[in-house]
Amino acid sequence: MEKEYLYLSDTPLAFPLDESIEIVSQESDLGIERSQYIVSNKMTVASQLYAHEIDYYVKNTQDTLAAQIQNIKKLYDVRASVYDLAQDMDYSQEVGKKILIILGEKSSELKERLTADGFTCLVLAAEEVTDVQGHIGGLSVTTTKLMRGDLQVDQIIWAQAPDFAMKQSGVYDPTDIGWETAVEKLYANSDAFHYKNYVQYDPEICQYQGRLLKETCGKCEEVCPSVAITKTDEDKQLHFSDVDCHGCGGCVSVCPSGALDFTQMPREAFYTAASFYTGHSALILPAQVALPDLPLPEGVLPLGIEGRKYLHEAHLLTLLQKSGRSVVFYTDFVSKGTGDAIRLINEIFERKYHKRAVFVCMNAGELQEALGQIEDLEACRFDMHDEGLRKRELFTYRLAHLVGEEDLGVVETGEHIHYGNLVINEDACTLCMSCVGVCNVAALTAHPEDQTLKFNPSLCTNCGYCEVACPEKDCLSVVYDRFTLAPEYFTKNTMAHDELFACVECGVEFATQKAIEKIATMMTPRFGDNAAKIRTLYCCADCKPKVMLQAEIDQNNRERENG
Repeated sequence: MEKEYLYLSDTPLAFPLDESIEIVSQESDLGIERSQYIVSNKMTVASQLYAHEIDYYVKNTQDTLAAQIQNIKKLYDVRASVYDLAQDMDYSQEVGKKILIILGEKSSELKERLTADGFTCLVLAAEEVTDVQGHIGGLSVTTTKLMRGDLQVDQIIWAQAPDFAMKQSGVYDPTDIGWETAVEKLYANSDAFHYKNYVQYDPEICQYQGRLLKETCGKCEEVCPSVAITKTDEDKQLHFSDVDCHGCGGCVSVCPSGALDFTQMPREAFYTAASFYTGHSALILPAQVALPDLPLPEGVLPLGIEGRKYLHEAHLLTLLQKSGRSVVFYTDFVSKGTGDAIRLINEIFERKYHKRAVFVCMNAGELQEALGQIEDLEACRFDMHDEGLRKRELFTYRLAHLVGEEDLGVVETGEHIHYGNLVINEDACTLCMSCVGVCNVAALTAHPEDQTLKFNPSLCTNCGYCEVACPEKDCLSVVYDRFTLAPEYFTKNTMAHDELFACVECGVEFATQKAIEKIATMMTPRFGDNAAKIRTLYCCADCKPKVMLQAEIDQNNRERENG
């Protein structure tokens, strides 16, 4: 039976590993079929996944030997479960050998080197380039030297490149990433550029897409460091370019509705991985971050992730409730959405348990301090069926359980996480349900069974579109960025109610009392003393023409009688 896990080390372990893990002391022992492995602890092995956290755990953990045997197997299983549920795909962009060089004095040196290797090189001064559009393999450069059209190149190497250039794929700045690294990227990406689709998009619950009356979101485009996400305000459309995406995941963490998800670790994959951390303190370790050698206290288990910007409040609360322990996040960068999520989670846990939930560490000293302050949060433990739930639903269902029957007050949310409330003037509301029609996250719902309008505040993304769509004056207003930690915040609350009005002709109920009264108040003065028209205001659609026809017949009969 072929094994899917590989542990490669020239230093023998002091204990055996699970039988599902193949132990090899040197790469030469692997043979030709080395790509059969799904998870490996070494980047040099051609496995599907490299789990950097395995060696880190083996080297630094203070767990007992029995626990180490179990936990190393867990780390492999975590990665394998994520691999099975990942949604990323591999793509390729054809890239030619036409290079633009903007390096000042070093331009001639690089041009000579690249020309010898078969590249076609163009050299310009920085002040001669005014714009760069397109992507790797098809970059369009606007220059002051060309009278007709733009210059077309495949890649650009530009010292101290401006932001507008660096947002495009295929542009490398040696002052940022180093001379040799920039040149290596240029060579590596010639002929073909390989990339993935890092982001999955659901336009049905997007708070920007198609919102013509008002711009209600667009945060993903604001935080995107490249041109992977762009928007057109005329028709309120989002556009995604996978070839330009860096895979940072920052857009995912600021998406209020969960319309964006990170394909390498989609929500379902993260929640499945979190299930392995019951009773452990999760130490989140992004692949991009260099790890300090520090002893890991007993019970601390690393969680390796690929991106470092996509974590949001639903991720963190799930991990906390499944583990029952504090979470430590070691990173060199905290994205705007993740930062707001951590502040929100920590304030909630402080109010509920008077304990800190998430520790953010950006250097070895902070990590060492956090590892010594890990809290037991067993009281927050909660498991539920996560599959099929959107980000918003999952977070609020979990938070409702945490809050329980207590009233923990109001928490203000940050700039990049939006939870709020609605105030509806029931006297002004006619239950036209325009607000329900524009709410694409089902926070507002219509209930014909009892003629009510209901609202679940915890699902509301604070987009404000219902406020714009409401046709009544002083009827609906949005309360922005205030999260109420009380039971009623997580349930459907009746915002307006009315009785049905029965047609005066046939008795069929066809509208609400308030709607009929509003229309009658508006139209009666216009109809003057025309009793038939006024009566139609109180009739269903089937009876209206009958009333008018009967009125015309009666009028004709009277005219004949009067000769």
